[in-house]
Amino acid sequence: MPYIPPKNRPGIDQCVNALADEMAAEVTRTKATAEISELYRRTFDTLSSYITAHAQPRTTTVTIGVVGAPLSVTERLGQAVLDAAKGYNQKGGFLGELNYAITTLIQAVPHKLVKNHVWDEAMRYWLYAQTVGALTRTAYDQHAKHGNNWISNGLAGVFEDVKDEYKRRVNTAYEAAQITKSGDCFSMAPYRTQLVETEVAGVKGYMEVMLPRQEPAPAPAPAPKA
Repeated sequence: MPYIPPKNRPGIDQCVNALADEMAAEVTRTKATAEISELYRRTFDTLSSYITAHAQPRTTTVTIGVVGAPLSVTERLGQAVLDAAKGYNQKGGFLGELNYAITTLIQAVPHKLVKNHVWDEAMRYWLYAQTVGALTRTAYDQHAKHGNNWISNGLAGVFEDVKDEYKRRVNTAYEAAQITKSGDCFSMAPYRTQLVETEVAGVKGYMEVMLPRQEPAPAPAPAPKA
């Protein structure tokens, strides 16, 4: 993810926190944890549509809400993203801020649900798959809804990039924890990775070493009969 300047974060962080509160409250109210992907996807769609409509005024027919109506919590995040990037004076500069906002949001919602004792854990495989599904489908939706233009292409790239970083930075570490707990499932592939224990600042962790598959040593031949 792009590491945006610290001065650009407070306004986005405030809006992300408010949106995460709203989303966590909806999950709590409906008790439908499996529908988190639908909630993410609706949120991502609203956010993308708002940015598409306002990143380059008068170049799109997308209409958000009622003219003059207060912005929704999601739309306020979209505006915070655009406002934070104004100092760049660069076309598409807001894409980094959007990446930061989404990356923060998909961490904040599970964190709040655990903090509020709605969920027991903030990371399980089903949650990872639901989140990735929402990110991937949102990326695909951009061209279907808005056509081939630089804004749609940039938005699709952001959602794909967030997905990839979520895999690399979060799910990979989660998988390592599960391998040490339950054992590996890659036993027949010709190449694999193997975890090697390490320690950082007193905390035990793991690194991956890339290896070819090692066949078990053949059993020794039986001794010849006398």
